[in-house]
Amino acid sequence: MIPGQGLEISRDVLLYGVVGVCAITDILYGKIYNKITYPVILLGVILSMLAGFMALKSSLVGLLVGFLLYFLVFMMGGFGGGDVKLMTAVGALMGYPFVLYASFYSALIGGIMSIAAVIWKGKFLRTLRNVFSVFFSYPLSLMFPGMEPISLNPENSMRIPFGFAICIGTLWAVLEFHFQVSVFDYINGSRLIP
Repeated sequence: MIPGQGLEISRDVLLYGVVGVCAITDILYGKIYNKITYPVILLGVILSMLAGFMALKSSLVGLLVGFLLYFLVFMMGGFGGGDVKLMTAVGALMGYPFVLYASFYSALIGGIMSIAAVIWKGKFLRTLRNVFSVFFSYPLSLMFPGMEPISLNPENSMRIPFGFAICIGTLWAVLEFHFQVSVFDYINGSRLIP
């Protein structure tokens, strides 16, 4: 075994375990538990400390980026707190820039899931109107003092298990990082021609 490879394997196994378990608990119970995410955040930082300064720096930046990206959406009522902590754990484990890819793919999968759910429930137009209202209220509240930004009302919102989207999005990012396989390469045809 190559030095440092044991740490990488440990990190990867921990990543697969945490996103898999959190996806299942989010689907079954509508929760991502702190007793899962908090220890993984700590273990991610500890594993990166063992791997050296650059790995620690990547882990801390990944932790911060994962937290901030999802916390902003959480503040607008778009995610639950468990989703924020799960992406923070992904960032702590895998570091930066991996967390950006995982966040992007998770948002893409979550968006597809959301659109499918609102179409299935017949609430597409109402949901679209609500999203635009919330999206535009924040910049307008900055331009016009006294105007309050609109937040999503959880009682009127349709809930999807975003932990599942984070699981699939993170695994998608793993394919890109570990195996240098990009879905976008197949879409634009660059992998189709030898």
